[in-house]
Amino acid sequence: MNIFENKYLRKISIVIVLSTLFLLIMSFNSNSAFAKQYRVAIIPFKINAEKDMTFLKDGVFDMLSSRLSSGENVEVIGREETEKVVKTVEGMLINEGKAREIGTGLEADFILFGSLTIFGESISIDSKMVDVAGNRETIAFFNQTDGIGELISKINNFAGEINEKVFSRVMVSKEASAKQTQPVQIENIYAHPEKLAEEFGEFEHADKKSDPNPSFIVTPHKKSSREFWKSRNFRELINGIALGDVDCDGKIETVIITPDSVHIYRFENNRLLEIMKIDENKYKIFIGVDVADINNNGYPEIFVTSLNPQRNVINSIVFEYDGKNYNRIVDSCAWYYRVLELPGRGSTLFGQKQKTGGPDTFSSEIFEMVWSNNEYVSKRKVLSANCANLMGFALGDAMNTGGETVIAYDKSDHIRIVNHSGRVLWKGNDHHGGSTHYFKMPSFEPGSDNRQYYPMRLSITDIDLDGKYEVIGVKNHELTGRLLKRLRKFKEAQIESLSWNGLGFAVNWKTAKISGYIRDFAIGDFDNDGKNEIIAAVISKSGSIIGTRPKSSIISYDLMSRNMDNKTDLKKK
Repeated sequence: MNIFENKYLRKISIVIVLSTLFLLIMSFNSNSAFAKQYRVAIIPFKINAEKDMTFLKDGVFDMLSSRLSSGENVEVIGREETEKVVKTVEGMLINEGKAREIGTGLEADFILFGSLTIFGESISIDSKMVDVAGNRETIAFFNQTDGIGELISKINNFAGEINEKVFSRVMVSKEASAKQTQPVQIENIYAHPEKLAEEFGEFEHADKKSDPNPSFIVTPHKKSSREFWKSRNFRELINGIALGDVDCDGKIETVIITPDSVHIYRFENNRLLEIMKIDENKYKIFIGVDVADINNNGYPEIFVTSLNPQRNVINSIVFEYDGKNYNRIVDSCAWYYRVLELPGRGSTLFGQKQKTGGPDTFSSEIFEMVWSNNEYVSKRKVLSANCANLMGFALGDAMNTGGETVIAYDKSDHIRIVNHSGRVLWKGNDHHGGSTHYFKMPSFEPGSDNRQYYPMRLSITDIDLDGKYEVIGVKNHELTGRLLKRLRKFKEAQIESLSWNGLGFAVNWKTAKISGYIRDFAIGDFDNDGKNEIIAAVISKSGSIIGTRPKSSIISYDLMSRNMDNKTDLKKK
């Protein structure tokens, strides 16, 4: 083969290579041009707030729409078209099933829906991206911000996650926000009534004691950011809450009771995850829960105080984990149970037994209980009859004298100091507590409802580790007043700290008022960060009206401010 033939063959080879590359490029462009066109419907987010937040709903919709729409392959369906179809299911809770129904009507491939819950300056985001056909796993997003500025970056992150996981696109703003974006500073956020984080209410401060976390307590000279955590909404009535490592895995679990079931949750990734539902019983009404290892076998028991459906007989249950299952070690027991933390003694069980005539245990004694012969039995009497109901009873050094003091509510929710023989040593003038749990006593009038209300939980603890004990309780503010004894409705609630000043219990601090009422609270390391928190079950809607559903949530306050960490470390040493 001569030199001219070699040159000719080389030219032919180059032409073939270039032609192949051209065909590949055209094929790629053709595939891009005819790529799948996704239709996405965004349902305007539900806003849970006390104020009109229409501007926020509109802003979130516009932000998500602009970040998800793409001229290449994503079309965001117009808001008017989406809302027109959504109205066909108006008044119904939007869940994944309803979202797919709406998506089918819109001929959409994906539906994005969610909610924003606003407590003070804290905003919780809870949203889902649902594949209408059900071929892809739903993308759920939950986060919490400390204001509108942070909300923008969180929405950016969520949109970026959708673009990456669903549409295989990476948003530049997602990477930039992680490195450069700073929270937007909103000037004069309280200037307009529609702005987001308007005050829930004022805190009160009445003492010179060390303050717990200033995120929810303020002095007269300084306002705080009121940061705290809130769970998603539960469409059930939470009747009680307790903390404890019930499965001995080294982590604290949150035990929640509804009227007929027990749920175990763990705080992970800034949210509550249910790890077990251990019982459902239509023949009991659960009204109280506590956790402690009283039988000393290494596994804490779950004490559930309960009533029969008629609310006139106590039939409590105790559960315990055996490494595989939660078993009933006590059932249908005629005792109220309450666990208290006592200095130098730790978790201690107390009981109060029903007597003939009904569950009005103001008429029976309170005992310290121990485990013996496979049952809980009374060890010693700590309070005589006709003094208190165990559900609103606490024992400890409430007066900081070095001895044990009994404090308890009376039937009108006044806090009292009572000696062991039942003599009232002091009684407060103000109403505290306030529970909607009730039992029924026999009525002498046919058809009448003789309901009697239980008192609220009390706790004696050194909450700020200053060596002084405080009484922690709840104050639910009643809408109906105290005149309607048989009907209670609360409009707002606070957690408060009281200390003995020599003349009576004075208020150290109160949290801000929140809408609804507090059903129960607990103190412990809720989020497993090594520090204690106060957690409370908040009831927004009781569901007592026909056609309505209950709505509950869990809120958590950090107890210790950062400037108290050194004090904590010194006490540990």
